[in-house]
Amino acid sequence: MDFFKITAEHCAAAAKTEAACLDTAWSESQISEAAENEAYLYLAAVENGFICGVASAVFSIDSAFIVNVAVLPELRRRGIALKLLRLLEEEALKRGCIKIVLEAASRNAAAIALYERRGFKRTGMRKGLFPKSGDDGVVMVKELV
Repeated sequence: MDFFKITAEHCAAAAKTEAACLDTAWSESQISEAAENEAYLYLAAVENGFICGVASAVFSIDSAFIVNVAVLPELRRRGIALKLLRLLEEEALKRGCIKIVLEAASRNAAAIALYERRGFKRTGMRKGLFPKSGDDGVVMVKELV
């Protein structure tokens, strides 16, 4: 399994992976814009030549917001999301962030459990954040310092 920063040549495949995993998937053009923007880090997990997982974050002066962590359903429970999350956390530390924020679908118990194992704490709820599924968003924060 290889993990790397997405470039323009990977945006179409990354968009397909997101669409297969998320009801808030970004378009190819949105991914392309993020990949070219220094405020973002957009990562891919690649196995056998195809993108099977993606993760992205946007960074501000002292905090990071994880936009997504997504792994194709048939490849979940293999540590791919964990590795992607760790890479985003490492980048946040390099950029001097003191906290990381994310929003997880309230019905996604596996994702919430992963984030809690990594030290994220539930801090709030956003009703109806995920309109396709009708799911609420669990706001989670991890203090880095």
